[in-house]
This record gives sequence, C-alpha cells and structure tokens, in this order.
Amino acid sequence: MTIYKEYRVGGGNSPFGFLGPLLILAVFFTALFFLAKGLFWIFSWIAPVLLIVTLIIDHQVVVDFFKFVWKLLKENTVMGILAVLLVFFGYPIVAGYLFFKALGKRSIKKVIENVEKEKNTYTEYEEVVEDDSFLELPPLKKQAEAPKQSKSNEYDDMFK
Repeated sequence: MTIYKEYRVGGGNSPFGFLGPLLILAVFFTALFFLAKGLFWIFSWIAPVLLIVTLIIDHQVVVDFFKFVWKLLKENTVMGILAVLLVFFGYPIVAGYLFFKALGKRSIKKVIENVEKEKNTYTEYEEVVEDDSFLELPPLKKQAEAPKQSKSNEYDDMFK
C-alpha cells in the first residue's frame, strides 16, 4: 500500500487560508530587497574603482556616454533629465555598464587587430610531389554470381 503525503500551505476551507502564501511572499520579497540593497552597497564602493579602470582602458567610452546624455538633454528634455537622475542615483550601475562596455570594445579591437595581422601575413607551406602509385589498387576478384531463382513473382519483377 502506497501512502501519499500532501503538503498545503493554505487551508482549503479556512477563511484565513490566504495568510500562509501571503506570508511566504512577503518573506521572499523582503529577502530580495535586502539582497539588492547589499549588492547596491557593494557596487557603490566598487564604482569609483571601475570608473578609473574604465578611463584607463578606454576613456572614449565615458566621453561618448556623457555626449549621449547631453544630446538627450538637448533633444528630449524629459528623457535627458531622467538619464541625469539615473546617472546620479544609479552611478554604481552606470559605472559597471561603462566598465563592461570598455572591456567589450577593447576585446573587439584586439580581435580585429589579430584578423588584420593574419590577413597581411603569408601562410607557410611546402610543395608536395604527387605520387600516383599509392592509388593503384589490386584487381577486384569477382564473386561467383548466386544462382537465380527460377520462380519469379510480380513483386520481384518490379525491381528488374
């Protein structure tokens, strides 16, 4: 005899059955909030270092980003103000974004340089003298044909 166990968080017939799942949901989102808050705090300490490293790797990324924000302020003022607020309050995220953008730009630049270098160099080779003797095969021995069946039917006649 098999016994099945069923675990239910909310009571099916109880008027307070919704409290269990609601409590679990509240605990989950509270834990998620404190995790995000801790990560943002860590990123806020790392952000200045990332910004300096980004400037060392490729300063043009930072310059282009601020040109983009300035252009956004000129063309679409509301979105420009939102971008400035994002840069001000979310500077750890912006610094991380700029850092990874600089790293990506640098790696793409290296790949392009390697391709250009390989394109401008000759491949070393050696001439191979063709020898056709290795292609000579011994004569094929013919096998004796199997005796043909004397009885034929319509199905076999289709393949003749």
